[in-house]
Amino acid sequence: MKTHVTSRSWTASDISKLKELSAQGASVVRAAAALNRKTSAVAKIARREGIALAGTRKLKANLRALDPLAAFSVSR
Repeated sequence: MKTHVTSRSWTASDISKLKELSAQGASVVRAAAALNRKTSAVAKIARREGIALAGTRKLKANLRALDPLAAFSVSR
């Protein structure tokens, strides 16, 4: 018999931690890891609360801007 897994409720502390991570420029993936939650749950709450999280494309673009010759270079 399978048991039903219930989700944890978001506390005010969790949401304030998410806001801190957003201020630090965290991505959805990083915030999810820090909060020990699924990325979809973090993205949903961020949207609901109006919290902007950095997207993966933006983070990669920022890395390329720092060192365009070395960033993501793959020798084949």
